[in-house]
Amino acid sequence: MKSLAVRAEKINFADMKERINWIDWAKAIGVTLVVFCHLPQSQEWFYYRYLQAVTIVIFFFLSGYLKKDRGSDRANWRKYWHGLIIPYAVYNLLVYPYWIVKSYMTHGEWPTLFEAFRPVLGAVLLQHESQFCEPLNGPLWYLPAILIMHATVDLCRKTRYQHHILAALCIISFVLYAANKYWSFAPNLTPMGLMRNLPYYYIGYLMGQGQYFKAVRPTRDAAMALMCMAASLLLFHWHLQAYYGGRHMLHIILFYPVNIGFLFGVLYACKWLDRYRYRAVANLSIGTLVVIGLHIVPITMVNFAFEHLHILSTPGCYHWYEALPTALLIMAAFYPLIAYCIRKVPLLVGK
Repeated sequence: MKSLAVRAEKINFADMKERINWIDWAKAIGVTLVVFCHLPQSQEWFYYRYLQAVTIVIFFFLSGYLKKDRGSDRANWRKYWHGLIIPYAVYNLLVYPYWIVKSYMTHGEWPTLFEAFRPVLGAVLLQHESQFCEPLNGPLWYLPAILIMHATVDLCRKTRYQHHILAALCIISFVLYAANKYWSFAPNLTPMGLMRNLPYYYIGYLMGQGQYFKAVRPTRDAAMALMCMAASLLLFHWHLQAYYGGRHMLHIILFYPVNIGFLFGVLYACKWLDRYRYRAVANLSIGTLVVIGLHIVPITMVNFAFEHLHILSTPGCYHWYEALPTALLIMAAFYPLIAYCIRKVPLLVGK
């Protein structure tokens, strides 16, 4: 038993050394921001609208950046099966009892058979919403969106024109996203995510394939982080002014440089943090799926408790100084579960 424990410690240490530390930082920060943004806050607050608009691009860029060619469709789909498809199904199943209980507490009675089937159909249709279905676990739309992007790259790699096709698809996604802002023809979370985020995935894929963005230079990285974030915040202010002024095309066009500025601001900041290597950061990075898949449950419980204990200064609405410690508390509560899943249930971390 002792030798097995020693062997496990050696494996964990080796895994820690092989990980890309700045990517672990980016994922840990990104998933904490996801929890922060899902705590109810006012749309009138600049910081909240900004983080809602930009946070998810971190994960799409990194998914493209880390995309590898495993040489065969079978090897690729084996990875997707364990990393995306099974977690999507499992986390929907785990959240379904929560949906039933929440429905009972909201309406004072158990849902009918039709009502209970609506979120099941919504999950099967990739978190679709209509009169017949509703999202069961909305944050999971990210997984099928990434799966579709990975599969698209695999198909394009089989042609001589993969980058021409992918660049054209990014342009089409921008046009569709702009059109959807007017006509809202895609209520499904996954198509909206595809239209909005494919360009960031492709940028990450290009940089990963070209072996770019690997060098760590703390002084330069800190300066670039500050410049990119400042540019992104200024552009987001312009983006909002364009929206209120009725200049819808400018509003949509500015959305992309706002996100790119934020993305590289965070990534350069994480490269500056690369000097600090912590097991907790690596575990949060590895356990991203656990948080994405389950965080709506503790958020609902915390909201319910805070509302009845009158903890929030504004009922049903967090200020940033209330939302930030609450998000960190939820992440801390997840940490033992993540550590357990890494050791005992790797299926839940996509392994």
